[in-house]
Order: sequence, then C-alpha cells, then structure tokens
Amino acid sequence: MSQTDAQSMRVRAAVLRASGAALEIEDVLLEAPRPTEVRVRVVATGVCHTDMVVRDQLFPTPLPIILGHEGAGVVDAVGCAVTTVQPGDHVVMTYMSCGLCLPCETGHPAHCTHMHP
Repeated sequence: MSQTDAQSMRVRAAVLRASGAALEIEDVLLEAPRPTEVRVRVVATGVCHTDMVVRDQLFPTPLPIILGHEGAGVVDAVGCAVTTVQPGDHVVMTYMSCGLCLPCETGHPAHCTHMHP
C-alpha cells in the first residue's frame, strides 16, 4: 500500500472486469472508510466459491468488482460511526450479514436475508 493523500491510498487488488473472465491483479485507488466502514490491511485472503458465483454472474453483480472477501488482517482505519473495532485490532473477514434478520439472530448468518443487497 502506498499513501496518495489523507483520504485515499493505492492498493493491489484482484479485479473482475467481465463475466467469467480471469481475475486481474491491478493497482486501484481505495477511498477512506465511509461512516460505517472499516479498512483492513489484509495479511491473508482467498477467493471462495461465492466469489466464483459472482465471477460467473450467477448472482448478477455490477462489474468491475474486487473479489476476495474472506481473509484476515489488521484494522488500519475506521469510519466515524464504527464503535466495535479500532485501528490495530486483528480481524477475520467473511461474508456479509446484517446481524438483525431471523437467520442471523438464530445463528445462521450464512443465510442472511439481506446478504446480497
């Protein structure tokens, strides 16, 4: 990572530009976290089955997109509304879940009603 200014930084990412295409490692500009977002310095990541479903557009998703949502790293910045982690915390990243719907509240966040939106 290299800092470009206080608000954004250049990073390397696996980018999907077309349905079914190979991921391309590219330099991209990463904005500062929005109020409810966390920025993590990724130490380890992978591309899982869900990423391949998005790659093949079985879950229609706007392209281009950066895949590889599972991983581990260290929080390096948080948005102004984040209260559960702080810079320096070690974290594990996984699929999105809201934490509020019935599947989430009953211990099944992989079936979150709001995961895809």
